[in-house]
Amino acid sequence: MKRVLFAFAVLFCNLSLRADPRQSYPFSVVAEREGNGHRIVARNNGPATVSVSVSIADARSVASDRLFPFVAVVPPGGGTVSLARVRPAMARAGYRFRIETSWVFGDVNARQSPNALYRLPYRDGLAFHIGQSAGGPLRTHIGPESHYAVDIGMPLGTPVVAARDGVVIYVEDRQIYGGQSPEMVSKANEVRIRHSDGTIAVYAHLAHGGVSVYPGQIVRAGRQIGLAGSTGYSSGPHLHFVVQTAVRTGNRLTMLSLPFRFYVGKPPALFVPRFGMYAVAQYSTPGQVPRVGAPVQLAPGPSPAIRPSLPSGLPQ
Repeated sequence: MKRVLFAFAVLFCNLSLRADPRQSYPFSVVAEREGNGHRIVARNNGPATVSVSVSIADARSVASDRLFPFVAVVPPGGGTVSLARVRPAMARAGYRFRIETSWVFGDVNARQSPNALYRLPYRDGLAFHIGQSAGGPLRTHIGPESHYAVDIGMPLGTPVVAARDGVVIYVEDRQIYGGQSPEMVSKANEVRIRHSDGTIAVYAHLAHGGVSVYPGQIVRAGRQIGLAGSTGYSSGPHLHFVVQTAVRTGNRLTMLSLPFRFYVGKPPALFVPRFGMYAVAQYSTPGQVPRVGAPVQLAPGPSPAIRPSLPSGLPQ
């Protein structure tokens, strides 16, 4: 009698030190019986493009229509993609295998548009210091997923707006607390937005209950998406902003932060964010590149309107 032994396992790679949004995202890879074998399919019922790495282990007497491991890109919006077909290597023989997968948001083939620009992620008329950025001091952004991230100090409840047009792919606003104890690393509220070129912006440490958008929603630059907070591993109220893309290193998938340019004014003045810049969000008159102001202090900010960014303590 033919006997088929089958096991299925999902292994997630480490995306960041914040809560892993993939735990609740509607993506799955399953093996379905088809004739005398199995068909491995991916289902993506959410708004994010997903890149997935698939391999098999503990295989015995297995043949397949493609070589393992491989990486596939699964489109959003209920897409079902047939990834591979597995069958017995010999007719009427038993076989077994185990699937191992890892996946990340984004398309490993995506490239940031050379014309991509980002407005400041707070309302017109507000002004804040950039308290942490690539090349500056106070560096806690030491991982590749956050190397080009910026921290912008702002009071609790400050409206946070989309820096670029896109589609919301993930929100979390149920977290309440923040601090510098180890259990806080998975407690940050955030919004993730996918842009037209496939890159993804992350807005993190938002206030409890302060997110004002939903997955699948199309947002325009300048639209309010949440309120600033200090949830997760954070030493004070600030916004952590980073632009990322999915990348493949061998058979491993991870997120990589990308350099980006903010702009202010009309016509726009473009600039790479630098530590200590005092940036005013204004988009009705000709723009000027923000100046680097006085060094940002580590103590709580001197006024509710201009609060220095505080280091978040761990890679984000």
